Amino acid sequence: MKVVVFGASGKVGQKVVAELLSRGHKVRAFIYDNSPFDEHKNIEVVSGNVKDLSSVEQAVKGQDAVISTLGSWGTQTKDILSEGMKNIIPAMKESAVERIVSLTGADARYSKDQVTLIGKLIRPILKMVAPKILSDGEKHIELLENSGLGWTVVRSPVMNERGVTSYRLDNKAALPWQTINRNSVSKAIVDCVEKDLFMRQAPVIFRTK
Repeated sequence: MKVVVFGASGKVGQKVVAELLSRGHKVRAFIYDNSPFDEHKNIEVVSGNVKDLSSVEQAVKGQDAVISTLGSWGTQTKDILSEGMKNIIPAMKESAVERIVSLTGADARYSKDQVTLIGKLIRPILKMVAPKILSDGEKHIELLENSGLGWTVVRSPVMNERGVTSYRLDNKAALPWQTINRNSVSKAIVDCVEKDLFMRQAPVIFRTK
């Protein structure tokens, strides 16, 4: 399978690229600045800005699937997920690419969520602490919901390098104190691409005991 990864140079993006390569896929790694990747017969590194439609169109062309591990935390505008998706979606349609798996935070809501009491209580705090990040994640899900594509959004709690790397995906809310290993997230994203898991859904990832 040929897969383009947006946000490939990030902490999760690099792990997703490594996971794809370990499974024999061909990867087009879309990065914004310096490449962290060693030479590999199955990786093509392309530099560009996800807010530039022509760059995104060239990156998507000829691919079988798209993965987005874009993140807004380190940016000034805090809108990379939603603004990037405004270009990724039409680029996919232009090249007749149907499958996309994207990553965002566990607190981002979408239309099919059943909001828990804890979710209602913590929502005002999240809107005070990181309103733009929260809005960006939710806008990007909404864009995908309305895209007509075969999309999946993996929603992740706080990520780290600790704990077990096994995981499960579930359509229920994460608790505020839950965490997940980044390796688990990368495996889940690639599993979703390979197996068409949770099509047109936004499951939360949990570590298993």
